[in-house]
Amino acid sequence: MKRIIFFVFLYFTGFLTTGAQDTADSLWNNANSHYANAQYQEALDNYLEIESSGRESAALYYNIGNTYYKMRYIAYAILYYEKALRLEPNNPDIIYNLEIAREQCTDRIEPVPTFFVVDWIRKSHQLLSSDMWAIVSVILLVLALTFFMFFHFARGLRFRKTAFILSVIVFLFAAASTAFAWQSRKQAIREDIAIVLAAVSSVKSAPGSQGKDLLVIHEGTRVRVLEEMGDWVRIELEDGRQGWVALNEIVFVY
Repeated sequence: MKRIIFFVFLYFTGFLTTGAQDTADSLWNNANSHYANAQYQEALDNYLEIESSGRESAALYYNIGNTYYKMRYIAYAILYYEKALRLEPNNPDIIYNLEIAREQCTDRIEPVPTFFVVDWIRKSHQLLSSDMWAIVSVILLVLALTFFMFFHFARGLRFRKTAFILSVIVFLFAAASTAFAWQSRKQAIREDIAIVLAAVSSVKSAPGSQGKDLLVIHEGTRVRVLEEMGDWVRIELEDGRQGWVALNEIVFVY
């Protein structure tokens, strides 16, 4: 009897999963059709319904961003392009559309220049996803161990030297791949990036309405949240300036 109940449970679980997938596919196709016919509100409703079901993908966020951009909701377009970029940090289409959307923003904040080595490392770890870097790291580690085994058991001096040098070089590449995997994963799960959605937001010297106004930022501006205090958050702009804004004026990317 328990076995029968178990198989019935598996059957209905599979049925519900298949039904949910069919619904998502139907919404996706309808949304794409509406978008192609310039029915942007209908497309957006379908895309957001897919998102509300708990599904997440770079393609979904990218299409939502495109739809918001067509509807001239630039801040929301930037928000969803950032969400898509978090999942696929090296996608050229997402990067391009995000830059186009940012050009529509009022604020032009130049990021603080970074040392070229840091910039090179950042671009390098974005070439692959964290999972792919992890796979590369494992493959290289196995290869390094293979060369080390050749070194350990080989008899010829020249062959032993070559095998040892190759094992060290490949091991260093494996270590670099592991570091890239960790950094890529860290970027993907970071929870401190937010987009200003309020049309105008006053950055204050202290949390609360009594704080001194330091500057004004506008919708679409990307900020890093440093800390939260009640209904206020301390943010940092890309040029390094800091201050406090109301929590309800921003939306986190994660």
